[in-house]
Amino acid sequence: MADPIAEVVNTESQNTQEQLQNLNIAYRLNGKNYLKWAQLVHRTLKGQGKAKHLTEDAPKEEDPKFTKWDEEDSMIMAWLWNSMIPEITDTCMFLNSAKEIWNAMEQTYSKAKDAAQIYDVKVKTVAAKQGNKTVTEYANQLKSLWMELDHYKVIKAKCLDDSAMLKEYIEQDRVYDFLVGLNSDFDQVRV
Repeated sequence: MADPIAEVVNTESQNTQEQLQNLNIAYRLNGKNYLKWAQLVHRTLKGQGKAKHLTEDAPKEEDPKFTKWDEEDSMIMAWLWNSMIPEITDTCMFLNSAKEIWNAMEQTYSKAKDAAQIYDVKVKTVAAKQGNKTVTEYANQLKSLWMELDHYKVIKAKCLDDSAMLKEYIEQDRVYDFLVGLNSDFDQVRV
């Protein structure tokens, strides 16, 4: 007679494997797109109920949950490696868990490169023009860049009044950025 608990565990492991194999990653980590890659990876794994592999340590080997955890973690590690360009994969190929890979990528590509990332986003913001895009497409392009800047430039004000004034200043500055990039058809709006 088959062990019903073992069957459930095997079925769950198979489902996890199939789910991870069917995931396509739109952003392969290339060293310049960490923020979008990390967001996509975290949300994807969270949607599969597997985000804990990025943030929690494995159960002890004596724990009955260890084998399942280890199998899932190995699949997630392989999926993470496949979501990176080969040069980056090579730097973390011999790490022992998905959490170690995740932490190594965060340490290498997140806050350590803020100045370069901020510069890159600012250049893209200044260079953004409406061109052949609709006003909505152009506005969405800028909004995406501004959201990325907000991630990197967290400003902590000591009082609420200063915070409100700073937010108003930033929003006003962004309106100017938007107006500068509009096509000449909108010159009347800029006046």
